[in-house]
Amino acid sequence: MSNAESPVAPAGASEAIRDYVTAVDGLLLDVPWRRRRELIADLREHLRQYPELMTVEQPREYAAELRAAAGAVPGGFLSGFRSASWPTPLEWCESVLRGAALILLALLGYKILDHLSYFVIGDPSSQGSWPGALDLAVQELYPVPAFRGSTGTGLLFYAPLAVLVGQLTTAAVLLRAPQRRPALRVLSYLSLGIVLAVLGYGAMRSIA
Repeated sequence: MSNAESPVAPAGASEAIRDYVTAVDGLLLDVPWRRRRELIADLREHLRQYPELMTVEQPREYAAELRAAAGAVPGGFLSGFRSASWPTPLEWCESVLRGAALILLALLGYKILDHLSYFVIGDPSSQGSWPGALDLAVQELYPVPAFRGSTGTGLLFYAPLAVLVGQLTTAAVLLRAPQRRPALRVLSYLSLGIVLAVLGYGAMRSIA
């Protein structure tokens, strides 16, 4: 049967097809992304022609068949480190950005807690005001958080750590709830804002 003669999904089925395809795509994140893109494109076209197939198999069953056809095995927790396949190169970079933002927030939180500790077990009079302490804490994170007193060592330490944190948190979310991929994109924008805010403020204070 030619494409011109193939049945086409009615307009009302478009949303159901999109939801079905998205569900299958989320269950195939362990398949290399180029191959997964091909499989999903074929699936989308196939369902447009035969939408009744969505009632035959659940997304999980269909994903298992596609995974077997692709020769992939279900990925484990550490599958997130494969930059070519989890879930795409762009999203891999976004995960690193989220990891960097988490590290910056953790370091900033540590410095704030360190400031607070003097009010509990130290001498509060030895500490400056809150605005001054926060200003100093942010400046210490620019341009790269120091490690053992060296920003060079900090870059060598925190850059791989950002990859590690970003990939582990991405894997933890997507293995359990792949439908949250759009939420991760929102967090990526927020993370970009955090990183730019820290870098921008540090640069401004360094030239002041």
